[in-house]
Amino acid sequence: MISLLISHYYSVKKFGFGGYVSNYVKPVGFLLPINILEEFTNFLTLSLRLYGNIFAGEVLLALIGTVAKSFGVVSLVIALPLEMIWQGFSVFIGAIQAYVFTTLSMVYISRKLEKE
Repeated sequence: MISLLISHYYSVKKFGFGGYVSNYVKPVGFLLPINILEEFTNFLTLSLRLYGNIFAGEVLLALIGTVAKSFGVVSLVIALPLEMIWQGFSVFIGAIQAYVFTTLSMVYISRKLEKE
């Protein structure tokens, strides 16, 4: 949400409100609904990507935890190292997703600060 607000704030600050609104009707006026939809889908896809990765990691950790309890001590010995490895992998994937989020946010903000 902050990335969305920052991009719109700096666009209005740079071009003024009239210039900001006129960017939505370029290159032709009938693309206005598509341009408005694009503004919100860019940031929606960013947030859903982060949510999906975090949710999938937690589901897999819960699944490994269930496997650890299923056959007693034998499965616990196998599942505990697997869970620690997966937790480390989840942190690594989270760092990659943070990098991707930051890069795409910068691209979206820079696109708002250019005239077409």
